[in-house]
Amino acid sequence: MTYWDLISYKKGVTKAKQIVIISIIILGVGTGGMYLAGFLCYGVIPYASPMMIAPIAKILAIINFFLLPVSTAFAEDGLYLGCGVNEIANKWAGILIPAFFYALQHCFIPTLLDGKYILYRFLSFLPLTIILCWYYQKKRNPVPIMVGHALIDMMTVSWVLATSMIPGFYETMCNM
Repeated sequence: MTYWDLISYKKGVTKAKQIVIISIIILGVGTGGMYLAGFLCYGVIPYASPMMIAPIAKILAIINFFLLPVSTAFAEDGLYLGCGVNEIANKWAGILIPAFFYALQHCFIPTLLDGKYILYRFLSFLPLTIILCWYYQKKRNPVPIMVGHALIDMMTVSWVLATSMIPGFYETMCNM
């Protein structure tokens, strides 16, 4: 089986409108989930974990900027949609089990062994991963999900690149 078979990719079926709509949903639900989880766990809206945009070595930030959005969309969406949603026969289990593990994976990015932080990260992603798995199960079209996923990852790596390249920017962001 090829990767494309695994994710049920069909050339030429994706419309630009689908990509735009799903990307907006991913950005909205992703951001909304992060803020709601921050409120539930920390009592603050908007809450954004400062360590998610902490500076790293400049060369790593540049490499991260180009590689992370594409590689994670292919890896994560292939795993959870292709191996998860496609392989579980029960309709609800085929949505909830991959969505659970999809969200769980994000609890440890970055790794911080703090129960409240882990719960925050899990709750941040669970609504979005349920929606993505449901949409994929219904449409069997991974392209809008993968593009939206790459876009939301692009936002994160852009912040990391900015904090890594501009001295004092991280401190400014943390003090806002």
